[in-house]
Parts: sequence; C-alpha cells; structure tokens
Amino acid sequence: PFDRVDRLLGGCVARSGCGHFGLLIGQTVDLRSFGIPGRLALSAPTAGDALSALARHFVLHDSGGSPRVAVNDGTAILSYGIHVPGVRNADQVYDLSVAAMCNVLRQLCGAEWRADLVTLPRTRPRDIRPYRDALQSPLRFNALQAAVVFPSHWLTRPLPDADAFLHRLLESRAAQEVADRDPLLSRETRRAVRDLLQTGECSRAAVAGKLGLHERTFGRRLQAAGTTCRQLLDTTRADVAQQLLHATCSPIGRIAESLGYKDATAFTRAFRGWTGMTPREFRDRSRPTS
Repeated sequence: PFDRVDRLLGGCVARSGCGHFGLLIGQTVDLRSFGIPGRLALSAPTAGDALSALARHFVLHDSGGSPRVAVNDGTAILSYGIHVPGVRNADQVYDLSVAAMCNVLRQLCGAEWRADLVTLPRTRPRDIRPYRDALQSPLRFNALQAAVVFPSHWLTRPLPDADAFLHRLLESRAAQEVADRDPLLSRETRRAVRDLLQTGECSRAAVAGKLGLHERTFGRRLQAAGTTCRQLLDTTRADVAQQLLHATCSPIGRIAESLGYKDATAFTRAFRGWTGMTPREFRDRSRPTS
C-alpha cells in the first residue's frame, strides 16, 4: 500500500540520515519491477508504444501515483504525479520516480539515451552530486512536477524484445484487469483528475472520458456516491497544493497557475477554505524547525 511505502521511505531517511534515500531506491527500478505493465512495455514494438502501454495500465502496479507521456514540438515529457492524500514524504517518492523513469528510458532506448532536463518537485539539496551522478542530466529543483524531458525521436526506437503475440496477450489481460476495477473507487477518480490537471483540461466530461464512462453515467454514479466532480477536483487540488508547498520553494503564483487558477488571490481564497490557512501560513508551519 502506498501509505506504507511513504512511511517506510520517511523512516529510512530518519534512520540513515540520507536525504536522497528515495533516489538510491529508484536506481534499482526498471521495467521488470512493474509486473504485467512492465512486461507489456517490454514486448511493445517501439519505446513510445512501451511508455504508452505502461502509463495506460500502471494502476495495476501503483495505487498512489501515475505516469503520463506528452509530446510537443519534438520534445517528449515523461512525468509522474501522486494522487493520494496525506503523503508526508513526497520528495522521496518523487526522487524515486525520476530515477526509475531514467532507468526505464535507458532500458528502452539504450545506454546512449540522455535527458535534456530532469525536474523535481522538491527543494534543492545542499549536495546535488548524487542527483547528477544518478540522473546524468541537467536538473531543475523546485519544479511543479517530477518529469524527464527528452527529444521525442527516441519514442520511435524499435525494441529488441518486441513480440506482437505476447504483447496482444498481455494487453488483453491487463485491459481486463483494469476493466474489472470499479472506476469510481476514490483512487481511480483522483488518478484521472490528477492526470488531467497537468493538461489544464479537467472538466467533468474529460474525467468521465478518462474513466471510460459516458458523462451522464459518470454524473449519476457520482450522485449515488454522494459527491460531485467539483468536490473531487477541489480535494485533489488541495492535496497537490499541500505537497508542493511543503516540498518545494516554488512561488505561490506558479503553484496556483499549475492547478488551474487564474491568479494567486483565487488560489489563496480556495486554500483558506480547505485548510483554514493561507498558502504562505501553511508553508511556514509545514517546514521542519532547525
């Protein structure tokens, strides 16, 4: 369970005194670590197909976060976002995720693959050498998402272990397992909302489409569950905002913009409604004392 992973990482940091413990764990992760989604990716025809398959079925491996692949003007972005509430060691989870993403991309594209940029939603450590050594890429701390940015031509790279028959077999099994899950489980809906927040298009219709439901069906099931799409969106925004305020020094205006608010004033008003504090007050109180 994701909350146990969170507590375990926090305990490891406390006992070891190593502030980049998640990064060390992430360096041991590759596609074989992800079960069926990882095997599905390895049998895909190209690196891009592999990443798409992994993202599409990642829910079978990870109950608290999800990857996303985006391509724009020759640049590809592989990102990872946490969507469960109450994560206390998000910086360690994101360190783990970026190291794992770099490993996956090297596994798919070869040892010569390099990222143009790796972004981390955490404060800049005093010593960034472990990050340079592990990620071998330019780094940006205090970012709004955990992501690996690289030229999109790598997505067309054919995979040496491509197996069309095995890929169809695993795709069918994985799709059935995903379909058997209730799409209105809290974590599934929050996962969809978290993914769509990154695109800036988080309407009820978009969430319903992400879950494979008709918008009216989605609305009726939300009503039966005693909630609304707006409530789910606000809850997810609140959790992501608290993660970023606690783990990064990103300006409040940037955080507000990333969550779909037109200005910091509207974000502050909403945040006070969620927590009873302004974003600045929350950030000051959540930072550990010396």
